[in-house]
Amino acid sequence: MTVETLSTQTAREVTAAKNTNDTDNILREFAKCAVTLREILHQDRSLHTTELLFIDNHFQVLQMAYLRWKRKHIASPTD
Repeated sequence: MTVETLSTQTAREVTAAKNTNDTDNILREFAKCAVTLREILHQDRSLHTTELLFIDNHFQVLQMAYLRWKRKHIASPTD
């Protein structure tokens, strides 16, 4: 019975790690797209400085959310 429990825990941990890696890969792809979007928006000469700062603030919020997610899920995937 102990062997089955250890085996089940290991399978759960592997599944959790795989899901975390899949999500991390998706978030990385999203980040690449977001950076590209930011660069395109910064090249738009019709945007004012205030609008560009507003856009940058949104990107900083996205980055902070990702870093918090990563710290929570990557640092301790078994919690």
